[in-house]
Amino acid sequence: MNRHYQDRTRIYTFAGRSFLERVLLGIVGLAILVLAFFFLTIALVAGALLAGVILARWWWLTRKFRAARAAQADEIIEGEYTTVEPDGPDRLTRPPER
Repeated sequence: MNRHYQDRTRIYTFAGRSFLERVLLGIVGLAILVLAFFFLTIALVAGALLAGVILARWWWLTRKFRAARAAQADEIIEGEYTTVEPDGPDRLTRPPER
């Protein structure tokens, strides 16, 4: 095995530590686990709230579009129009209808 690699490898054990050091490391490790749990919980709640807001916005927009489309389908468009026929060489060759 490469001697340089062996020199860089570190193994930590509790064997050479005093009881007070082991208790303090245990408390620090437990505190880190509790903090990680709370951060994970907060991240999951924030993600759920964000997903809820996005879904509510999507529902609101599709509801408005459906209502507008339904109103437009029932609407009758009224207006006046005039037929314009060209004069001169651009006039159609067929006779006008009566």
